[in-house]
Amino acid sequence: MIETDPLSCAVELLNWDALWVPYERDGLAFIRHGVHGTVGLSALFRIGTREAKKGMSTPRSHDLLQDSPGKRLCLLGNLAIVRGAVEAGVQFYSCYPGTPSSEISDTIAQFAGRTGILFEYSVNEKIAVEIAFAASLAGARSMCGMKHLGLNYALDPAATMPYVGVEGGMVIVSAGDPSAITSPNEQDQRHFCRFLYYPVFDPATPEDARRMTRYAFEFSEKTRLPVILRPTTRICHSSGMVELGTLSDQRREISFHKNPPRYVPIPSNARRMRTELSDRFRLAEELLNASEFFPRRGDGRRGIIAGGVAYAYVSQVIDELGVAGEVSLLQIGAYPIPESLLVDFLNSVDSVLVVEELTPFVEEWVCVSAFRAGRMIPVFGKHSGHLPVEFEYSPDLVEDAVRKYLELGERAKTPVVMPELPPRPPVLCPGCPHRTSFFLVNRVFGKHTVYCNDIGCYTLGYGEPLHACDVLLCMGASISLASGIARTTGQRTIAYIGDSTFFHSGLPALVNAVQADDKITVVILDNYITAMTGFQPSPTTDTKRPKGSVPTESPPVAEDNGRFSIEDAVRGLGVREVYSVDPFDEKATLAALKQAERGTGVNVVICHSPCVVHGRRTTRLGKRTPYEISQEQCNACSLCVRVLGCPAILTEDGKYRIDADLCDGCDLCARLCQQDAIHAVTPERVH
Repeated sequence: MIETDPLSCAVELLNWDALWVPYERDGLAFIRHGVHGTVGLSALFRIGTREAKKGMSTPRSHDLLQDSPGKRLCLLGNLAIVRGAVEAGVQFYSCYPGTPSSEISDTIAQFAGRTGILFEYSVNEKIAVEIAFAASLAGARSMCGMKHLGLNYALDPAATMPYVGVEGGMVIVSAGDPSAITSPNEQDQRHFCRFLYYPVFDPATPEDARRMTRYAFEFSEKTRLPVILRPTTRICHSSGMVELGTLSDQRREISFHKNPPRYVPIPSNARRMRTELSDRFRLAEELLNASEFFPRRGDGRRGIIAGGVAYAYVSQVIDELGVAGEVSLLQIGAYPIPESLLVDFLNSVDSVLVVEELTPFVEEWVCVSAFRAGRMIPVFGKHSGHLPVEFEYSPDLVEDAVRKYLELGERAKTPVVMPELPPRPPVLCPGCPHRTSFFLVNRVFGKHTVYCNDIGCYTLGYGEPLHACDVLLCMGASISLASGIARTTGQRTIAYIGDSTFFHSGLPALVNAVQADDKITVVILDNYITAMTGFQPSPTTDTKRPKGSVPTESPPVAEDNGRFSIEDAVRGLGVREVYSVDPFDEKATLAALKQAERGTGVNVVICHSPCVVHGRRTTRLGKRTPYEISQEQCNACSLCVRVLGCPAILTEDGKYRIDADLCDGCDLCARLCQQDAIHAVTPERVH
């Protein structure tokens, strides 16, 4: 019998639509499930066991700093990466938050000051990479974090960094998101290996993540190559047992030594650097060949090669099917794949199944290596139809592929009867100022205006009932999209963008719009925080809400001096028509929006109001008096639900009511109600 205790170990549920069956393996409790269908989904659900209780669950940040070699903790994958960086003696960390990587940055931020780690939340990923690279040139072991999309934004400097080379080890953590769980696309960062000569580490477990992170710094210094650590969502947000290593008490000396021929890639230097880069990349392959990241188990003639979390699934499936004696399994833990290691494996098997998420990167590498070695054996995987190219994998999906490869017959599928559940789309929080902004903008500009949205909480304005998102592309693109649409249609177009995203990549787009005098209204939704990724600070975090409502010639009067003024920034970029409002001041906001609608060229409306959730968590913002619906006055017209979509407004047995625990007291529903049926709860009834 498995002893389970949900509090003894961090719990991460990988898929929810499941019939759960518990079993134990390798000292951990797992839960496996099958789902009715041709290809069932499956998940790994790790919960506490006696072994896990010897360690700690959900460790606090300072617990990751303990010098207890050999101690085992149950760690989230992202926390295992933090531990690996601490063991390696990381000295500098920069980042831009993005799911699924955010916990790495937020955890380091908690103890950076007392451990001597220089830390910053950068304005964007390009700057994060550049500043971490500069720290490396000064000798520091540096690290920067982002999600896979951030690596695209940082590609300009990242493309040249391997040419120049590093001094202190540099690790770029770029977390992938197969299945686009929290992203607009999938991306396979492993291609950076061959594309730009980046060694890439691909962990299969949280322990892999720790070991690879620790190893990567010294490896980077030996090769003078920046490296990429590529955990995917299931590694970042799953928990597993991690064995702590020793903490290094040595720190690299910080000093920048001038050497222009080495650090300045003008064409004459770049050509020399290119030749040196090939040599350093060959050294990387040699070092990886001697590393522990390509373990092999079994000596059967049926080969399986797997990388990333798919390796963990294959290993599990092999044990469950009892075919370990028939199979040879090779893990690909890093790239470039050592040629001699791969050829040796191919020479020992009669066929190969390659299991990897996303593109057939390893599969095609294997085919090329087999051809060069004259080893003409069947290679199965995505091209053979055994596995899909799209989306993340699951143990059930992998089991189906292994069964097909080994000719074991189909997996028994257990039909699951799921109850009818209502749809639960993501929504803005009760009291969110963005909902009020969307509502008021729609009142002025109407449903026929094109609304270009951006990346952040305000993306949740998509669809009914707010209708605030007609086009979405990437961070900062709302302004460019609005410019293109307005310029070609001649119609005033709205661009929504948040404070953090505006400073991330909205500034150049606004300059471009001003130069072209595009007929757009940019609505900047300033809630003083980077909320969606976990409440990281934005450039306006310390800025107080302006008192001004509809300024025209004069700048807004603030309660005190903030860190950054969006008003000053947009005026400095040439915008002459700037309005600063509190969206909960309906009269002033409507007046500003109407002026913007009548304006010419580019104008900007800045909606300042703090994130209610963050304000409550930090006790800077007390909860307002909740509202309630009078059943005597309410005629069940559903206007409040149809127009606002506030999750605090509920329906039960045809009646509408407001959940006082969820309601933040923003009063938007009360202003909307035509029956005057919504009122603030009287003080004696609040509790």
